[in-house]
Amino acid sequence: MADALLVNAAVLGVLMLVLWRLAVRIGDVSFIDAVWGGGMALLALTSWFLAGETGTRATMIAAMAVIWGLRLCLHLLGRWRASGEDPRYARMLGKAREKGRYAGAALRIVFVPQALLLYLTCLPAQLGVLASAAAPIDPLAQAGLFLWLLGMVFEVTGDAQLKAC
Repeated sequence: MADALLVNAAVLGVLMLVLWRLAVRIGDVSFIDAVWGGGMALLALTSWFLAGETGTRATMIAAMAVIWGLRLCLHLLGRWRASGEDPRYARMLGKAREKGRYAGAALRIVFVPQALLLYLTCLPAQLGVLASAAAPIDPLAQAGLFLWLLGMVFEVTGDAQLKAC
């Protein structure tokens, strides 16, 4: 299991470096918010592939994380594309941009902390997939699926309401 978690960390690290280079090229790090959902989906999917033997519970946990993460990623990516640079990130990196230090600041202030937080936040899904590779879907897993479905309905409804405003 530790090997799989190290592989996940490496995959996330490479992804963040590639995205950091993209952010430097376009001069905007705001899409990092969308990376959270996509990163969660990626880590769950990578865990599922690395688990080797994948039973129904591991597949269910991975599928829930992938579906939720991709939905969030696409929603936030669409919002970023429609609104442009987030003022929070513009303020955080404004002085660095003026001094010609945007690339280093973007890496240090945005991408490294976000990568660490994303990895830690996703540990329950990663461990859930890896630890329950051959476990069946029991009543507790069914309750988790029900809560996930309820959360998805709540989020999709909320997103639709915000979009209508």
